[in-house]
Amino acid sequence: MNNESKTMVKYHPDARFLTDFSAGTLPRAQALCVSAHLHYCAACRTRMRELTQLGSELFLLQHPAAPSASAFDRLLGKIEVLPPQSSTDATPDYPQKNQPKREELPRAVAKLARGSLDNLSWQKIGRFFSYSRLPVSDAKHESSLLNIRAGSRVPHHKHVGDEITVILKGSFSDSEDNYGIGDFIVRTPGETHQPVASQNEDCLCLVSLGAPIVMSNWLLRLLMPLINRPRYG
Repeated sequence: MNNESKTMVKYHPDARFLTDFSAGTLPRAQALCVSAHLHYCAACRTRMRELTQLGSELFLLQHPAAPSASAFDRLLGKIEVLPPQSSTDATPDYPQKNQPKREELPRAVAKLARGSLDNLSWQKIGRFFSYSRLPVSDAKHESSLLNIRAGSRVPHHKHVGDEITVILKGSFSDSEDNYGIGDFIVRTPGETHQPVASQNEDCLCLVSLGAPIVMSNWLLRLLMPLINRPRYG
């Protein structure tokens, strides 16, 4: 059973994201999100092929002897290949049950995780959330995986910078809609929301952040600087 038969993607990257991705000019953290979405979405893969073909034809008109490469291949080439981590060093906080299999993860995410989410370093935020920063070289955006326990609510928060979320497993909802596997969800500065994971399974998301989020709760606002320690440019 392929990905499209199991999922119905509702939210997609707009033309700007796809065009910049095809041209190889999208920031790496955002490009990772686009490539993850393409793993699940046949319609956007078709649009990408059309954009890549058009771009190649225009490029060859100006440089007929020059070779070309896809933006996705360039992205994979830029991702740092990390040494394998021994089982004694790995202390994942990610729940073991119902973990996505290697073939279910988008290709670039699987490469960053060295084939398994257990290879990543997971940090817990309370009992219901854990996250792992991904080694994507992007000075202006943070890339992370966020795992939300089934039925749990992410604290209500405000976005100071842009945020892209792609759901890799499970689903969540907020005041605007319900979101499922493959959905490409964009939040802009000033927006507020409170995602709630579905009751039946944990929700795993790939997230690109342009700036740390601001929690509505005053106590969480005091704690977030200790949790985030952002590495933005």
